[in-house]
Amino acid sequence: MNYIWKEWKEESRSKGIWLALSMVILLSFFILLEARTLPSEHGFTVFLLSLFEMNVLILPLLSIFIASFSIIQEKELKTLMILTTKQESFQSFLFKKSLAVQAVILGVFVAWYLLFAVVMKFSFYFNMNYFMAFLLSVIFLVIIFNQIGLFLGSICNTRMQLIGANIFTWFVFVFLADLLFLYLLPNVSYDNVQVFSIFFFLDPIHTIPFYLETSLGVISVDHMSRLMEKMVWASPLLFLIIDTIVWVALSFVLSILLKGKGERI
Repeated sequence: MNYIWKEWKEESRSKGIWLALSMVILLSFFILLEARTLPSEHGFTVFLLSLFEMNVLILPLLSIFIASFSIIQEKELKTLMILTTKQESFQSFLFKKSLAVQAVILGVFVAWYLLFAVVMKFSFYFNMNYFMAFLLSVIFLVIIFNQIGLFLGSICNTRMQLIGANIFTWFVFVFLADLLFLYLLPNVSYDNVQVFSIFFFLDPIHTIPFYLETSLGVISVDHMSRLMEKMVWASPLLFLIIDTIVWVALSFVLSILLKGKGERI
């Protein structure tokens, strides 16, 4: 609890989280204004999909920056060195820091979308199940990229290094990975499609939208071809859970293994 309170005080005093929230708020209202012209029977579904598509572009970058700068600030203020030499191990510090960062950043974004749900309710035929699927998608997206941000903050030495690493990581997930999958797609066959699907669904930028689209009824997994059945070998929710566990655990472990790269302050 001390770490969460400390993190909240630091984040609330800084401009980063409030600038990020301002971007999300403006984006939400701009898309809302566009979606209000859609037919009422499909307006809410299209609005949630459009809003999440834009979130996929900006939330990973915002989460990575906020979380990674939280770690680099601990290094600059020497609090990381003091804590890990006198009070606890780096593993313990990172675990508590991760919980604090996740709680604060998730709390801010989730609070906004819960508040924005009131506006949605007066603008569309509100479907609570659809909204909860959207909110869950946002939560998992933020959790994964928060932890990746903490990893980047742990291994970088300076803010300039960190900015470059953050932008490159965002570019890899949002753009470069898709180009790689498109390059490999012509070589995918019935025999190797399951191997391809493992790597495809390990990408949260693919898995989370797939979960949301199936939850909103845009994509059906009930009547698929044999090829697609082999490609989609688990439920969308299971893919989502596996994805989150893998990325959070991998980021945490690599932060510990490579932490020495970020200790030269």
